[in-house]
Amino acid sequence: MLLKNAKIVTLAGEFETDVRIEEGKIAAIGRTHEEGIDLGGRYLLPALIDLNVRPMDDKVSVSSLKELSQEAMRGGVGTLALMPDLTPAICDEIALEFVRSQHSPADILPLITALKDEQTMSEIAILLKKGALSIYLSSDTNPYLLARIFEYAKMHGKPIHIEPKNALFRDVGVMNEGEVSFRLGLGGISKLEEHAEVAKIIQYSEYYNVPVLFKAVSTAKALAMIAKSALCYAEVSIHHLLLSDEACEGYNTYAKLSPPLREERERLELFEALKRGYVDCLTALHSPKAHVSKDVSFDEASFGIDALGSYLPLAYTKLVREGIIDMAKLVELTSTNPSCFVGTKIGKVEEGFAADLVVFDPDKSTQCPLPFYEELEGSVDALIKKGEVVWGSL
Repeated sequence: MLLKNAKIVTLAGEFETDVRIEEGKIAAIGRTHEEGIDLGGRYLLPALIDLNVRPMDDKVSVSSLKELSQEAMRGGVGTLALMPDLTPAICDEIALEFVRSQHSPADILPLITALKDEQTMSEIAILLKKGALSIYLSSDTNPYLLARIFEYAKMHGKPIHIEPKNALFRDVGVMNEGEVSFRLGLGGISKLEEHAEVAKIIQYSEYYNVPVLFKAVSTAKALAMIAKSALCYAEVSIHHLLLSDEACEGYNTYAKLSPPLREERERLELFEALKRGYVDCLTALHSPKAHVSKDVSFDEASFGIDALGSYLPLAYTKLVREGIIDMAKLVELTSTNPSCFVGTKIGKVEEGFAADLVVFDPDKSTQCPLPFYEELEGSVDALIKKGEVVWGSL
């Protein structure tokens, strides 16, 4: 396959060129006189990689994983890490093998839960050998077990994906603790939860010399702490950059996310942290819930948002077109950096890398199903996996 007049993005800038794909890889980049598929100046980007994704209602099934793959491709995502705290939890060989056996165009890479229950560790060594991407856990894990899990991760050379949360805070809160929660009469989740848990895990990471990816960090102070550690990395949800807890006004359950949306001042500080380079990866934080789980009282509603299908247009419209970051930084946050946690040669448009690519037209528009965002600029025209067009057309 030869793609002509493709606009590719590098640290040096954007330029149009031709890209040849052979045997599932990028074989050559440079102008040729041969005929090929003319992209007409559309972007040819590395397919996005999202490391924090869940299926509908957190349920693992053939249909839910198939739907997840379709949504991913529609949003320009070619590889995703499946969070394992699901039903059933990915904590044993049966659940792991089931997910890995579901062959889909978008690569679904399962994480595993470090624990089967509060006091019992999963068979971490076996599950990693069987093909699990890495280990996931909540930061409020029993300290003794937490230490053992770090030892296992060090033994197998794996980073740990950690959600900085504490169940004691979550038991009494349903949204960010602040003026809005007070006005709505809803239980608040303090930012202290995230600050304390991040500080604790950084100590474990440095003591055991094990890399940690903090999942969906929502406060600028936590990002600053993570940035000071040579072993820790921060993932941030695009919604926490774009929305504040004011989206919860009117008891809007579609704005009930985990971690909660923070106040406007905190949102602006997240933007500043992004500009300072404190954010390593972005995520759509895709965790869709059925209407019956959202069309209830705020206290009873499920946490989660349906966002994967419009991920690239949303990021392009709200971050690039509004001048927050440039296209090269967007590629770094959504493809290049996340690829470091996948371990294969994807995430870049470079010779020798896998031809996992997305054709993106900035001059088209995309309708966003989320109630918080208007019509978006840009459209995913096609997704290429290992050199084959698996979604859309060229």
